[in-house]
Amino acid sequence: MTRLELPSTQQISAVLTDQELTVHARLIWTYLVVADQPQNGRSLAAALGMATNTVSGCMGVMRERGLVRRLNGTWIPEVPR
Repeated sequence: MTRLELPSTQQISAVLTDQELTVHARLIWTYLVVADQPQNGRSLAAALGMATNTVSGCMGVMRERGLVRRLNGTWIPEVPR
């Protein structure tokens, strides 16, 4: 997903109502979708007031599920599959 390719309402709803994701993971994914630029783990933790280990754990789960990908040390959101 590029910055110009925002997810649809249905795709956003699917992530926000996914009970297998923690509230933290859903918040991080939503923040990445609306962020002006890709974020790294530290910048996400600082912006969202979370511990870096919380962000790191969430990113691992979301990466496994195809909701984020890593690019040049930053996290890029992906639309749900």
